[in-house]
Amino acid sequence: MSFVDLVTSRHSAVNFIKEEKMTEEDFKQIFELTRLTPSAYNLQFTSYLVITDEEKKERVKELSYNQYKIHTASAVIIVMGNKNSIELSEAEKIYGPMKMLKMIDELDYEMTMEAIKTYSEGLKGDLNNLELELARNTGLHAMLFMLSAKHFGFDTCPMHVHNVEELRNEFNIPNHLVPVMMITIGKSVDKERPRGYRKPVGEFVNFNGYK
Repeated sequence: MSFVDLVTSRHSAVNFIKEEKMTEEDFKQIFELTRLTPSAYNLQFTSYLVITDEEKKERVKELSYNQYKIHTASAVIIVMGNKNSIELSEAEKIYGPMKMLKMIDELDYEMTMEAIKTYSEGLKGDLNNLELELARNTGLHAMLFMLSAKHFGFDTCPMHVHNVEELRNEFNIPNHLVPVMMITIGKSVDKERPRGYRKPVGEFVNFNGYK
């Protein structure tokens, strides 16, 4: 499938084939592509909670205003931003091996770590900006996840995440992980569902400023 075909064939599924099961291998191949997503300073902010167990999936449905697509989906996925990603100890796990393998030299390593330290302190001093950074990075990750899923023949639907504290308690989600959105995944019942209206390019793109 070409990239054009991939993008044009992906749409948000509103109902899934209930009997369709997904294996850990299915998810592994999707995530192997998804992990290539860019992130600020390559700090890789995004974590996923994949829920395939039927009883647990039904509990998510209850906490999500009983949206039927969760019931029929093969899985529901909680996409989370990891606040610990901005810690220098986490950055060292990423950049330390790069230095050891001489992918970067000592000077580049020290300059990068200093830049990350400044970046981290700035985010810790402005929690609104930290939330925005988590949303920005997880959004990129989630979009590539959905495209990767489509590449392997699975349909998806991005969703709001509701009742976050109840969800956190239900699944023992640690405090440093912030649920940002959910994605239902499986195989859509309706393969011919028309796409909703999209604005023409000229309505949302400007070049070199606004008049």
